[in-house]
Amino acid sequence: MASERILNRWPDIVLLPPEKDRERLVAEMFRRVKENSWIGTRLSFVNSAARALFDEERSSRPDLAELRDFYYREIVVSVSRSFLGAMFSIYISTFNPDAIHTKMLAKALEAASNKLGSRWQQLLDLIPEILTVNLAAKSIAIRMVGMEKPWDGLKKLGLRSPHAPGLMDFAHHQYIERLIPKLHERSVMERLLVWLKPDGQEARNSGSGAAVLALLRASNRNQQSDDDRFYLYENLVLIYGDPRVKKSSPWINVPESEMAGLFTWLTGENIKFFLDVVSKVEESHMWEPRRNFWLKLYTQGRISAAWVAFSPDGAIEARKIRSDSGSGSSINFGRQNASSRKDISLLILKIGNKIVVEGSHSYKVYIFDDRSANAPKLYEKIYDCELIRLKAVDGLARAHTGYWQDWVMRNL
Repeated sequence: MASERILNRWPDIVLLPPEKDRERLVAEMFRRVKENSWIGTRLSFVNSAARALFDEERSSRPDLAELRDFYYREIVVSVSRSFLGAMFSIYISTFNPDAIHTKMLAKALEAASNKLGSRWQQLLDLIPEILTVNLAAKSIAIRMVGMEKPWDGLKKLGLRSPHAPGLMDFAHHQYIERLIPKLHERSVMERLLVWLKPDGQEARNSGSGAAVLALLRASNRNQQSDDDRFYLYENLVLIYGDPRVKKSSPWINVPESEMAGLFTWLTGENIKFFLDVVSKVEESHMWEPRRNFWLKLYTQGRISAAWVAFSPDGAIEARKIRSDSGSGSSINFGRQNASSRKDISLLILKIGNKIVVEGSHSYKVYIFDDRSANAPKLYEKIYDCELIRLKAVDGLARAHTGYWQDWVMRNL
């Protein structure tokens, strides 16, 4: 149906006005209320002013109490379905169970419930508790627990923006709390991941830290198979990016102690990815012993961090491998762009208090003290292998000849 397509594309009746316009809208609306001056006033203006009035900054401002009271009274007496629908939308998007404006909007909308349009009547029929402030979020969360795909299930109930702020933020947290006891189970884990990133939708940002923390805690505190843990790690990185390089939500809200397992997995994936890619772009019998050596150190728990910087050809092969595997872009990497050595790819490792740099082709192994200003930093976007070579201390560089592995072990 055409109406269904319109609601799916523009699910909110009233768009939130730009921040720069909100104070002006509210002031003009207040003036008209005080002067009882309504000539030429459009309903779209009244609704937009309401969106500004009930935003986080203005919803409890004492100087705007009279204007808020006007809206509460108007909800009760109005017969305009457009206005009442707009106010219901505002109630949902600005919902806070502890806020006076939420309780007043709920009370007024309850009084006007028999005048609501069909969309909102249907929502009330399917979620009768939605206007009961202390039960609204809980009632939605309980329904979500029974849904395989909460995003789709909530839209069918009439909540057309399941990731919207307000009421859905509180329902989101309630939903996580109800999943926690079984969150280590693969099926429950998958359900929460699908809620965080529904097919064809942007990932949920608000409350994502709480969800990721709950997932990691459940994984850390329960015996999970490697397959289940790695499934969780890969999907979290696919959805929210690499926490080592993306210092933003949700990672800033998750203690590093809870991410130790994820970091260990990322380290191993970087090492394996480097070795896989370089094996494709460089034909050399030397790669198998090098692969075995670095993977053995990782398996022993000696390598605490790893990062890759690919040459231009290596970067092309890396993207091809990711595309062929169908795993998306869960493993990130930097670029090595020294103009004189464009064939070199680098593997930068943190081993104890050392930074070790391994390179492809004829590039040597370099070892730095991690406190040295000359040591390359991990997780950078761009590296210059020639600059790394020039900064290395004499005696701490070794070609891959003879007993080079023993030399590495002695210098760690």
